[in-house]
Amino acid sequence: MNQQKQIRKWENINCPVHRKLSHNTENYLYAMYLLNEKNEKITASTLLEYIKQLPSSENLGTSLPTVTGMLKRMTRDHLITKDKNNEIFLTEYGKISAKEQTKRFRLASKFLHEILKIELKDVFQEAHRLEHAMSQEVENSIDKLLNYPNKDPFGQTIPGVNFNGNEQNFPLTKSITNELYIISKIPPENPEFVEFLNKNKVLPGNKISIKELSVTRGIITIKINKSTVDLGLNIAKTIWVKNI
Repeated sequence: MNQQKQIRKWENINCPVHRKLSHNTENYLYAMYLLNEKNEKITASTLLEYIKQLPSSENLGTSLPTVTGMLKRMTRDHLITKDKNNEIFLTEYGKISAKEQTKRFRLASKFLHEILKIELKDVFQEAHRLEHAMSQEVENSIDKLLNYPNKDPFGQTIPGVNFNGNEQNFPLTKSITNELYIISKIPPENPEFVEFLNKNKVLPGNKISIKELSVTRGIITIKINKSTVDLGLNIAKTIWVKNI
């Protein structure tokens, strides 16, 4: 078995401070990892905006005092630090834990969609239920069953042996008219939007061309196969593409 087929284990697996984190902490770590992926600053406000998109079944609370209280606990647990401007940074332990959590969540998403055939629009919510109960042994078994995937069903990178954080992806709103692109990832959080994208084949791996991008009208029109799809710029920026 070559190195790329080995069961993935993170470097802190035997670390004396490694421990099972609370469900809320796991959700916050994933949110921070996601913001880092988007090159966005992590603050209480940006975290709150993302937390609001998570399933209500997670019982996270959607008020600023709730978020600040959680951040205090994460600081106490040596997962994060803050600077004088209240920008949040993951510690080394926090980075590893966030990467572990992201891998587990996206692996759960892949398993649910490809093996259990859960509809794409329902994957995000169901993955949140599964990830928190996933042991290291189950995670390793799912990883092996799926042949150590690099991407989840939404095109998001699954951190691991083949992890590549330097892909040249960019928002659809940064594309150029009449150019060809490949959809690299779509946002998983909103089930209605995911269902719309799925119905119109706006999915990772599919080729598209840009027919129109109008800032004044606030619309981008893309062509996929023989059909055209209109998207508002405010939501088009959540869809990422890459050059062919």
